[in-house]
Amino acid sequence: MRMQAISFLSLSYLSLGVASMAIAAPYPPEVVSRFTTECATALKEQVPQMANYGNAYCSCVINELQTSLSLDEFNAIGQNVQANASPEIRQMLTNTAQTCLQRVTQ
Repeated sequence: MRMQAISFLSLSYLSLGVASMAIAAPYPPEVVSRFTTECATALKEQVPQMANYGNAYCSCVINELQTSLSLDEFNAIGQNVQANASPEIRQMLTNTAQTCLQRVTQ
């Protein structure tokens, strides 16, 4: 559910500002797989016209997040994103969503 929350936020903040964070390490394959699956499902439900881009978009998002957030930060955001994500985190997620949207729709 926490991964789904991050994907929802990424989709929800496509029109907000931009930010970046420190370089982090790659996430375990099971985390990447779970996020990608949940994100693609959420994308299909929330933005049906983007369903064909689901796997590519969600893979891009998780790859970008891995370069910006440690696994601990990623997990913390997933637990708190809906209730109290900071403006910096929202901006970083927005930037990630915008970057990936541009990549997959070009």
